[in-house]
Amino acid sequence: MSHQKQRVRDPIHGLIVFEKPNPVDQLAWQLIDTPEFQRLRRIRQLGMSEFVFPSATHTRFAHSIGVYHNARRLMEVVKDEEGTAFIPDRASEILVAALLHDVGHGPFSHTFEGAREALAERYGEGPIEKHEKFSAKIIRNENGNIFPILEKFRPGLAEKAATILDSDDPSDFYHAVVSSSFDADRLDFLVRDRYMTGTKTGSIDEQWLIDNLARHDILVPQDDDTPITVPTFVFKAKGRQAAEDFLLARYRLYTQVYLHKTTRGFEKILSAIISIIGNKDENISEIGMRENNPLVKFLREETNLDNYSHLDDTLLWGSIGEIARSQHPLAKRYALKLLNREHLHVLDISAHYADEQAVANAIRRIDNHIGERLGQDVFKDEPPYNLYSQSGGEVEKVHKKIRILDGSGNPKEIIDFDDTIISRELTKKKRLIRYYFLTADDRNETEKAMNGR
Repeated sequence: MSHQKQRVRDPIHGLIVFEKPNPVDQLAWQLIDTPEFQRLRRIRQLGMSEFVFPSATHTRFAHSIGVYHNARRLMEVVKDEEGTAFIPDRASEILVAALLHDVGHGPFSHTFEGAREALAERYGEGPIEKHEKFSAKIIRNENGNIFPILEKFRPGLAEKAATILDSDDPSDFYHAVVSSSFDADRLDFLVRDRYMTGTKTGSIDEQWLIDNLARHDILVPQDDDTPITVPTFVFKAKGRQAAEDFLLARYRLYTQVYLHKTTRGFEKILSAIISIIGNKDENISEIGMRENNPLVKFLREETNLDNYSHLDDTLLWGSIGEIARSQHPLAKRYALKLLNREHLHVLDISAHYADEQAVANAIRRIDNHIGERLGQDVFKDEPPYNLYSQSGGEVEKVHKKIRILDGSGNPKEIIDFDDTIISRELTKKKRLIRYYFLTADDRNETEKAMNGR
């Protein structure tokens, strides 16, 4: 019997090996070869960040393979902690979910979803289905390429994997591998994004962290105020300093990379373009696009899986190129700014004022000054963030906070140690407030209005 193995060279994890005798590895290799997974090659992990960090061109494809690799490493911790009670079938469900967690991701990271939310609000369509739901739909799609592979491996596996991605809260210890304070996703994107952007702050000692993981049951509050017990990852005492570094690295990536003012400005331009494409009152031919474009069909007609499956960064860039050759004055202007990297001019309120009342007064004066121009040649950005931020900046759920076992073996949140280097202030929800302008003159005139001049 041949023990030939498949291998992927990765700048973060080195050689990622898919062992021939390992049935789950071979299943993963088949899934990677599907068109649904290959689409992730055409979706950048950090969207517009390459406008600021030129090497940040890594993809959801590479990230997803890295997440699978990390999930295998974390599953070894689960196996050691569970001992003879370890369930291989449950482990395989989690590993499949880890590999496929981003298979439903749309183009340009979270910017696309934010623009879709704004369109849905405009037309009173209610909440949109985000990429997690599309990932589950793709896995459940009996006419797709992923479903039959999973069902051939084990009947019911597709539904099990999709349910894991659908779940907001973990149901068992295995689930911590894909949803916890130190899950496979976070462990990959924090290291990968740091490396690919060239950011030097925020080094993570991932091997030491993994070696110091343990299981502990924590109480998770429910809507009916009756908490349930959920087993999840905690760190042993020896891992506390590395865990502090992990949290701080995450915080630094948010403030220095994900929320970089120039990147966010380009995201605002992209959102404005998507808004025009999805505006049903706009003549699509005047924008320079065709009605059968999958992006037009998805935004204007039907947000179904068939239309969604054709969306990727390359399609969106092609559409931007078409818009740049159109006669639509505003859309063309936006498109040319993206194609030629003409950044917007930012007025950062957060950098000018610290007092809440002063900030509120500044916002009032600015909003009065710009009036109905907001969303046309002026854009407002208010991203929330804190120490536990994932993407929305809200306080994380209980099972996603970092806990360390104290001297008595009890889990204690990392900020509750008297000698921690992490300030409790960092856990509070903060909000950056920035205004972006198409011209420097507009920005400067607005700053005068903000200062009451």
